[in-house]
Amino acid sequence: AWHRLEDLRTLYRLRGGKIEGQSMPLLFWSLNFLLLSGATNMAQMYHEAVALCREYKLGEFTRKGELSTLYAKAKQFEAGETVTHNGRSYPALYTPRNSTLIDLFSITPDEQRQLRTVIGEDETKARERKRQENLRREAGAVTRNTYLTANDLKRIEARRLAAGGMSQRAIAETLGVSAGSVNASF
Repeated sequence: AWHRLEDLRTLYRLRGGKIEGQSMPLLFWSLNFLLLSGATNMAQMYHEAVALCREYKLGEFTRKGELSTLYAKAKQFEAGETVTHNGRSYPALYTPRNSTLIDLFSITPDEQRQLRTVIGEDETKARERKRQENLRREAGAVTRNTYLTANDLKRIEARRLAAGGMSQRAIAETLGVSAGSVNASF
């Protein structure tokens, strides 16, 4: 929840401090994530709303009534109540899907690349590909270009050795490749 709050703050900064037409959702979700993370409680919620209004330059906080549902949810959350949905238990506070936040705030793919947790499927897949690639590099795997360059150099060397009269089997042993690979070089 804290990282989602930080993503909303980052989004606000990325947009130059302009979240036009979305000031109340920004305040609402920021407060929700503050409560969910345990960084504040229901007794301090309205004080945090005032502080967030200052941080986001939303003017004076005067819309206490619009947060009454969130306050009630915070009260349930602090009492340890949960909500069951599709057989799973969730905290009494709101736990939106990333897609909900992405749609609500119209978060672009470029913006998602700069966020930590509020990301869509495409960005999730891209990060997983990068993570897997890094694991392969750490395990000693080389880049595709390096691999292809090394293969090209081995082909050139195989042709040079063959021109010198060496057999394909001997070339394969010298280069540490299979005889079929040497045969394919010609």
